[in-house]
Amino acid sequence: WGGLKFLEAAHVKDVLAFLRILENPRDEVSWYRVLQLLPGIGDATARRAIDLIASMEWNPAAIARVSPPPRAREAHGGLMALVGTLTGEGAGDTPVSAQIAIIRTFYDAILRERYDRVEPRLADLDQLEVIAGNFPSRADFLSQLALEPPSATQDLATGTREDDDCLILSTAHSAKGREWDAVFVIWAVDGWFPSSRALKNDEETEEERRLMYVATTRARDHLVVAYPLNVYSSRHGSDYSMDQVSRFIDRGVREKMRRIAAYGAPTSASPHVAPGAPNDPAPPIDLRALLRGRFS
Repeated sequence: WGGLKFLEAAHVKDVLAFLRILENPRDEVSWYRVLQLLPGIGDATARRAIDLIASMEWNPAAIARVSPPPRAREAHGGLMALVGTLTGEGAGDTPVSAQIAIIRTFYDAILRERYDRVEPRLADLDQLEVIAGNFPSRADFLSQLALEPPSATQDLATGTREDDDCLILSTAHSAKGREWDAVFVIWAVDGWFPSSRALKNDEETEEERRLMYVATTRARDHLVVAYPLNVYSSRHGSDYSMDQVSRFIDRGVREKMRRIAAYGAPTSASPHVAPGAPNDPAPPIDLRALLRGRFS
């Protein structure tokens, strides 16, 4: 649960719209999307442009006859050149991944102008190129995406017997109102949960606290709050930091939990139990009541 399906992301839809008008020039929805990527082109201008293309028997080259507003002239010229490249002689033999690469020579600048979080979006388009490399033609690629799009985790939670043994990944936001027998809250590191960005604002910090409450009350029977002791830098593998558990899992909460080290013997909440010794079953703990008092 949580996040967008890959094909629902706006930037992926944009690139696929270019491919669709090349495959089927009568696709008005895709024309409409592509034309509105150009600065200064709105509903009315896009509609007139589509009517002009339709009047010329849906020839993609008719885009050259469209009269763009002044703001869109440069981008319109780039779109004309792109259409010419991808519809010219021998263009049909160009691999699908190469076609996407050509589209991106025009589109990536638009993406940087229109959207935030540019780098993850560009990485999505890199992945789209990789996926396209597995298909022999543009038609096969588009058909396969329509019939069997990349699935998201939502597709697992149908309640059928086939789904009994699966791992469900969820954001804390999307977990609201749901329950599972066992829940693992991962990366409960101060600076990650709560996010260091949220700590600059009291209201955002409190929202992070509420999210931690949501995350830790989704479990019916088993709750594991996990965090790494050491985090190694991705750039300098020899450098690492000693991390602290989230401030929301304070001492009062930790005293009601059993602490287990991943590479050591389990330790009890009681300091008088020797590591590795058999522990008496602990009495049931009402986690919701405990955490409600801590987070309210």
